[in-house]
Amino acid sequence: MSRNNCASFTWAIHNFSYCWQKNDEAIVSPMFSIYMPEETKWKLQLFPRGVASEEDIVFHLLRDNDCKGTEKIKLEYTVDFLAIDGSSLVDITKANEFQRNMRRGSSRYITKTKTVTRHLQQDILTIRLNMIRLNEKVVKMRQIFARTIIAIEKRFFQWPVESFSDLEPNQVQTFLIKSESKEVIMQINLSLASDNEESICFSIYSFDRRLKFSTMKTFIIDSQKQEVDSGQYQYWFNCGNCAKFHLKLSKKELLENKSLYLPNNLLNLNFELTVSTGIAFEGIERGSCEYDLHPFPNDTTENWQKCISHKNISNCPCALITDLTSLHNDQSTCDMKLQTKSNTFPVHTLILSARSPVFKAMFSKDMKEKFNGCVDVSDLEDETVRRFLLYLYSDQLEDLRWSDAFQLFIAADKYAIISLRDICSTVLKNKLTLENACEILVLSDLHQDEDLKEITQKFILKNARVIFKSEEWQIFADENSKLALETMLRNWNEE
Repeated sequence: MSRNNCASFTWAIHNFSYCWQKNDEAIVSPMFSIYMPEETKWKLQLFPRGVASEEDIVFHLLRDNDCKGTEKIKLEYTVDFLAIDGSSLVDITKANEFQRNMRRGSSRYITKTKTVTRHLQQDILTIRLNMIRLNEKVVKMRQIFARTIIAIEKRFFQWPVESFSDLEPNQVQTFLIKSESKEVIMQINLSLASDNEESICFSIYSFDRRLKFSTMKTFIIDSQKQEVDSGQYQYWFNCGNCAKFHLKLSKKELLENKSLYLPNNLLNLNFELTVSTGIAFEGIERGSCEYDLHPFPNDTTENWQKCISHKNISNCPCALITDLTSLHNDQSTCDMKLQTKSNTFPVHTLILSARSPVFKAMFSKDMKEKFNGCVDVSDLEDETVRRFLLYLYSDQLEDLRWSDAFQLFIAADKYAIISLRDICSTVLKNKLTLENACEILVLSDLHQDEDLKEITQKFILKNARVIFKSEEWQIFADENSKLALETMLRNWNEE
């Protein structure tokens, strides 16, 4: 950072040890923009379990195809893995030429278990990328900060296996884990291994497509109520398929110390299961810029501002985001449900009341929802409700297509969540196309979003020769004649 024209990208990955990527699979950073002096877009790819060896961390820097820069850019770049105090653990410096849609990096970097893992605080891996364009005057983009939070769920359960000493080689004991709606999401079978009848085998089946990777700790509760470590395992979920592991103690060892491990012929097992379910949050949190002697064209500056405004920005402390996300995932403490046409979403009335005055009134007064324990949201799609709740609990939004923003806008307006409505409105403004302009215009008029309505009308008039001839406009004009006339007369009225 002491050198001129150096752009810095810092990326924090929370719950790093629960990355589900296997060998030769990458977790990818949010896309970030650097001006050299034209806008170029980049991503950092991290292979947490290496490419050639699972013991190595490998990185690649990818130049995106969708950028305005020159065909070839030569960079000097350094990738640092940062310790708790911000010092560099290990760094590597390279110089490569990047064409569009090209990635460069290392095939072998550092040994994760020996160098990185022991320095992680709260399981957060922080990577810093410094980039310098060689032989060019670069617009200074000093610092960009991004964050990726891997969603994890912790589950603790106890399984008392009765009459354990009578377990036969072909006999199977089954334990089921169910959701709040009583659907089986996981099944654990206990049996004696087919190749060694003294070895105790667990077979795990997952029926929840959200589950990606897990670590499981097993304990035997002995006669003194003490936990005896019986093994720690990690495995990848594949919906409907089986993962197997063996208990650390064999049947013979348990029987030889029956009074300790099998009181009343009961094998009492404790399980601690931690599961990664995907990405809870990813996005650019903030960036600070310094502009050099090359001013941005207006459209490039505007594109950068749009990029910042539409990323998953958060001012919340990371621990708070993680805790509230965990609360959202912990269905055991929920006291209310949202009911769509096909699904039920457990929620906390306290959180919804704090975020929405409509929910607050609904839950604080003697309304039917309060007594029924269920809110009918059958007018919303399941995916919309999922994104809606993610925002209510964590103030985060995943990347939105225009159709996602359209539906979320309706939900936000219905429940008077102004901040979410404003975000969706901004997304819709910047995703206006010839095909969706009529739909967005109807939405803005119906929900009295005057700013969105004005921008949409100006867009339609700017592209009048195409839009007024389209089938979408003919249908729109037939059903919304007053609004169509208002739009067509807008230029005249302004004059």
